[in-house]
Amino acid sequence: MAKSKDLFKFHGKLDDVIGYKRYGQHYTRMGGCTRNGGNSPKQQDVRARFSAITFFIMWIGGIYKEGYRHFNSTLSARANFFRQLWYDALIGNMTDGYSIDPTKVMIARGPLTPCHTIAASVATATQTITISWSDNTGVGDAQETDQLMYCFYNMTKQTNIYGNNVAARAAETYSTTYPADWSGDTCYLYVAWSSGSTESVSKMLGVFSA
Repeated sequence: MAKSKDLFKFHGKLDDVIGYKRYGQHYTRMGGCTRNGGNSPKQQDVRARFSAITFFIMWIGGIYKEGYRHFNSTLSARANFFRQLWYDALIGNMTDGYSIDPTKVMIARGPLTPCHTIAASVATATQTITISWSDNTGVGDAQETDQLMYCFYNMTKQTNIYGNNVAARAAETYSTTYPADWSGDTCYLYVAWSSGSTESVSKMLGVFSA
């Protein structure tokens, strides 16, 4: 049994991990874990998975706090993001190690209508990212005031830049810069939309050499 830190609190079962609350404190334990049996191959495997996901969340930054703010209110934003990575993006095994497939990461989830016509380009000479889209206000629940959120994840340096509420749907374009010392690094760009009360499912716009 381990006391759960503020970074990851959940109730219920996640694979072989059980989260629960007792006397106001959050705890996690392995299913079937006993006082003297906490190092079985299965438990080592679960810990290795947890470690890979925890490090990735640290590297990709806090954009998930906005992207999962209104998704599944029974869990925290971090717990919801953790579950998405666990079930959809975790790859590998105990022998070769676990990691996260960046192409399967979702920085946001929700029912808001996204912009389906959206693309990005990276100008390496000026370290500039430009995101462009077609305003689809009126399609589904899309509104011209919906706001863009993005995350530019540097896989090489295991760091990121991100922003929320950076441009309205009606603006149809947004540009920002990234650090000059990212030159040549492999980066992934994710975008999503927020109305203030809900978010869209995120989209990965591409893999770029910064």
